[in-house]
Amino acid sequence: MSPLRRQFFLSYAVIGSVMPLMSVFLWREGGLSFRQIGLTMALTNVPMVLMPALITFFADRRTDPRRILAGAFMVSGMVLSMLYVSKSLALTLALFVFHGLAFVAMLPLQDGFYFSLVEHRRRSGLATPPYPRVRVFGTVGFILPSVILFFLIRPGGSVKVILPCAVAFCLLSLANTFTLPRLPAGAARNVGEPLPTLEALRKLVSPEARWLCLALGLSYIAMVSYYTFMPIYFRGVIGVEERHIGLIINLGVLIEIGFTVFMPAIQQRLRLKGIMVVGMLGTVLRMALLAACPTIWTAILTQVVHGMEVLALFIAPVMFLNRLAGDRFRNSIQGVFTMIFGGLFRVAGSLSAGWIAERSLTGLLVWTSALVFAAMLVILFLFKRIPDPRELESGGDGEGNAEGAAA
Repeated sequence: MSPLRRQFFLSYAVIGSVMPLMSVFLWREGGLSFRQIGLTMALTNVPMVLMPALITFFADRRTDPRRILAGAFMVSGMVLSMLYVSKSLALTLALFVFHGLAFVAMLPLQDGFYFSLVEHRRRSGLATPPYPRVRVFGTVGFILPSVILFFLIRPGGSVKVILPCAVAFCLLSLANTFTLPRLPAGAARNVGEPLPTLEALRKLVSPEARWLCLALGLSYIAMVSYYTFMPIYFRGVIGVEERHIGLIINLGVLIEIGFTVFMPAIQQRLRLKGIMVVGMLGTVLRMALLAACPTIWTAILTQVVHGMEVLALFIAPVMFLNRLAGDRFRNSIQGVFTMIFGGLFRVAGSLSAGWIAERSLTGLLVWTSALVFAAMLVILFLFKRIPDPRELESGGDGEGNAEGAAA
């Protein structure tokens, strides 16, 4: 496994350690209400409003992104260790802010690092695997902790073990950053030249990107609500044991591997815009079915759409953003997007989710389904696809082929 693939594997393993059961941990062992859980997750996303753009700005200048990643994993590991011993609500909330501060920039920075490496190697006449073939290692990494935790969490036992599991993967991720290839330092900014962050922002609000960003913002409000309270819905409404929740969630992630590996072929047939429409439609049906028929079989069977959902909301958008990027702001466009449409919209989603969940967990699923449906209509009728620059250079019309040539 190459260092870059290993980095995706380990970083997503950190997420896979805490995300499936964190809300259950806060609810059952932390004693937090649904509204307090929503506030906690909102605080996690507050740093996303500033830090991704700031950190990816430094990555686009002369700061080695490998060292930024190393520092983020170190801080995240320390915060998760302190969270393990925290018995105070105020301290827990403060630690979530610092966890978000350390962790929110990792994924856009990794994505920016990958695309910068692709461009550097392309100019040297070297090939790089397509983004989905590298990102799939993150999917595999996300699954591994749930398999480990299935054996560590006893029936009726504490789920607190998710925290040392996450810390272990933080340390492994930290070590792996020192094996990543070094990229050429960013050029110094000339007098009168706009900052990379401003260039990225102008691209995101341009006519070719604004509808994409609006649709994704609506989707992220829905998804942060769904991912936060889905484990609680499984436990409290459907009655799934804690140790099985991660396995059910990761059934969908396992299916996601196949979708991610074959994404270039799917992309040739549907294009990226088609992938987003189909994936969003699947998400709408998934949430609606869970709301209408809350059984364990619905929870299991609806995982089949998770693969297209991830392609639509987390992989295709990253590829679209890179098509908008120039060499001077290839990292920054990922960071600015995460700041505005990941940070602000996720904070709003977490706060509204806690308020709605206090009244009805089923109603929360109906709300999230409606948001994603609205986002799908925006993509379908208002958003015009962004062509790959290499597709235009080659004069081809096969989007998947052009994307493959870039790699």
